[in-house]
Amino acid sequence: MAEAKSTNVTIIGKTRMSDGAQKVLHELTDDQKKIQKCEPLSYADTMEQQWKVTPQTLDLALMLAGLIRSGEGEMVIRNFMTTMKARWPALDMPYLRNVRGAVEVILDAKKRSAAKGDDTNVIEEDDFLTLCNYALTSIERDNLWNPHLFQHDGNWVEIQHLGEEQAARIVNLDRDTFAARLNLVTSWRKRVGDGTAFRSVSAPKDVVSQVFAHAEKPVPELRAVVTAPMFTADGELIITPGYHNSGYYYAPPDGLNVSPPPRQITEELLAEARETLLDILCDFEMDGVSRVELEKAVRRSTRVKKWGTGEGKTAVPPSFLSAVGFMLEQIVRPMIDGPVMPLLISKTARRAGGGLLASVMLTVIRGTAGMRPLAKNEDERRKAILAALRSGSSVIAWDNLPTGRTIDSPTLATLFTEGVYIDRELGVSTERSIRVRSSFLLVGNRPPFSDELVQRLSLLELLPQTASPETRTGWKHDDLSTYARENRGRILSSLLVLVQHWLNKDQPKPKHPPVIGRFESYRNVIGGILETASPNWTSWQSNREKLAKVAKDSEEDGWRELFEKWADGRGTGLAGKIEARDLADIAQDQEIGLDVPRIRDGGQFEYNPRALGKALTGMQERIFDLGDNGSAKLLQSDKRGKGGYPWYLEPVEVRGVEEASKGDNVKPLTRIKGRRRIGDERQTKRVANYG
Repeated sequence: MAEAKSTNVTIIGKTRMSDGAQKVLHELTDDQKKIQKCEPLSYADTMEQQWKVTPQTLDLALMLAGLIRSGEGEMVIRNFMTTMKARWPALDMPYLRNVRGAVEVILDAKKRSAAKGDDTNVIEEDDFLTLCNYALTSIERDNLWNPHLFQHDGNWVEIQHLGEEQAARIVNLDRDTFAARLNLVTSWRKRVGDGTAFRSVSAPKDVVSQVFAHAEKPVPELRAVVTAPMFTADGELIITPGYHNSGYYYAPPDGLNVSPPPRQITEELLAEARETLLDILCDFEMDGVSRVELEKAVRRSTRVKKWGTGEGKTAVPPSFLSAVGFMLEQIVRPMIDGPVMPLLISKTARRAGGGLLASVMLTVIRGTAGMRPLAKNEDERRKAILAALRSGSSVIAWDNLPTGRTIDSPTLATLFTEGVYIDRELGVSTERSIRVRSSFLLVGNRPPFSDELVQRLSLLELLPQTASPETRTGWKHDDLSTYARENRGRILSSLLVLVQHWLNKDQPKPKHPPVIGRFESYRNVIGGILETASPNWTSWQSNREKLAKVAKDSEEDGWRELFEKWADGRGTGLAGKIEARDLADIAQDQEIGLDVPRIRDGGQFEYNPRALGKALTGMQERIFDLGDNGSAKLLQSDKRGKGGYPWYLEPVEVRGVEEASKGDNVKPLTRIKGRRRIGDERQTKRVANYG
């Protein structure tokens, strides 16, 4: 029986007892069986009794019990109490309420005993609600201290170790599997023979169906399975294997030994942590920097703000910090209140080490290095993303991104910016809603993205300084993948040191990275950790202009060029309005490439005016940089012309983003008062509220 105590009220089962009701209950201790066995009474029955003196507590209790058992209803019971108070002034209403509260506890004792499983598992004898209560309470009790069943996004789940590496994964239970798990923690019986003996049977199907669909599951909420230590939103380190009351389950692989950071981080320990991270990243030609140059930059402690400035005294290459920041993400994911930026590893040549770098970082983060290709169509992408999110994967990684076509995906755009991913499972009419806690990694040879996706990415650029990067020799570690796997614990310990150092500094916000809409919390946490790690680790996200160049969609340049020619010839504002067919003529005359259907049997730049008009509609109210003509918004006139509604370019002033206050600090994330903390008090609240 779950019992939660407070100063004034005790909760037993689902019955709330005041101190006064407890006193009455104590007074009736010897008469509880009499009260439980009393016959149902109507209101008229209670009024027929003639009392010469004030009724005693037991008398009142028996009458109230009779009314309750008869099912007379709340109004009748209240009328009885009001009448008794009117007839006997010594019986005040608080006292009568206390008697009623004690009676309800006594009558509910049988059900509460049933909830503990005392002879309440007999099929075709115990009622349906009692059997459901027995099932739920058995599940609750079995998952009290070392849970193995959980709820995840409203579903029953368990953790299974899958594949050759026995990696821990969240697996949804279907009804049959749930029934099998229920039978392991319950004992169902049927009477046989003369009724004095029992035989064991499986859980009744109707009970299984009801409990399987029960909304309030008596098991802890499972946010995710993690294979590396993690800091909670409150800065508490999860490093002990098993379930943590924050909702995360730490399942490290066999042999992983991660040393927790000391409370006080010395400069020597911080330098050692930086050196450990440099050790696994130094041979990748990030931003075209050699190993020697990178080592000098990382080990330098002068306060330099920008990458590439000064003579030999520069900040750390931004791509190096992109790699470190990516490895930090899952360790502090609960502290980031919002989405995280996907990391794009963009390389200028094949075999430049992008896949190897990705596998090293993935090995550090999750212990495995598996990646997948990006599906060509949206339906397949949705299907793969839904499966990955349902499995609780900490990182979703795509390799070998296409270079011949622009990656433009509303599915990815939503995934990268929304905290909850909502989609319909293929072949099913119902929608699924899953929280997004994963990090994202993309690898390719200069893959082009739509402008919508480029704005959501973080860049790590590999610029090999040789025409044949696959022939490079002299790597510090001959087998880097194996080295990273064997030293994973030490590398993770170094990352924990960086986080603990930032926590000790009261979680300062970074001063140098730009503020990016929707990613403010990500910027403040990751940028803050990196900037406190070393005085010259100040260049994180300083390569966003480069990102816009290396990952841009070439078709975007075509539209900008077309609109510039339009503005040059006709000007901006309504005075320069133009219809789609005339704009198509400009594109043909200037030989501007656009992703628009062409006229049948026409030339390379003869675009279909109607198709071009539809493309313009999709870009309506979008702002374009028109070079010497400034910035302008594409709008459509509400007055029809000869060939349709014309278009015009409305000049606009682009608003800048105010620089974040340098004195502000990130406040630890706190929960809204009254909101139940996931995993907390999960056993003090009765969930099996049947009957």
